[in-house]
Amino acid sequence: MDTPDNRSTFASMESVARKVATSLGWEREARLIALNREWKEIFGDPIARVSYPSALLDKELVVACASPLWKRELTFLLPEIRLKLQKACPALSGISIVFRAVRPFSPPLSDRKRSPPSPLPIDALWSRAEEIASRLPPPLRERGRAFVLQQLLKGQLLSDSKPRPLHSPP
Repeated sequence: MDTPDNRSTFASMESVARKVATSLGWEREARLIALNREWKEIFGDPIARVSYPSALLDKELVVACASPLWKRELTFLLPEIRLKLQKACPALSGISIVFRAVRPFSPPLSDRKRSPPSPLPIDALWSRAEEIASRLPPPLRERGRAFVLQQLLKGQLLSDSKPRPLHSPP
């Protein structure tokens, strides 16, 4: 009995994933995010401080600028910018570059300082559920903790607080 050749019968996961990402437009987004990460290294501080790639369309790269004055300055530097971009990202060599003044100018998060993450609300709810369940007898603690957490997530108030009315009065 002949065994089928898996390589000729099935497509690789990489090729399938690439086709799905391309059909959904994710490949361009991934390329734009990678370009945003490398923008400062490609162009240096003066240009990277006042501009960032904001959109990657079919045949066009849209670069956001801090002001109309910087838009005009970057337009004068277009040949140099195109050359640096072709060296860093050969896949974008045939693409046109368009500058747009954007207000308010806000570069991607990778360039700005990230604020420390705020504690998740679920953590606060979990600690409250732990506190309430600790009052239960040991055999009931685990199930009680899950029940209390479920009630907290639903927004139900517990017995030590005022109950919420089911129907609003007419």
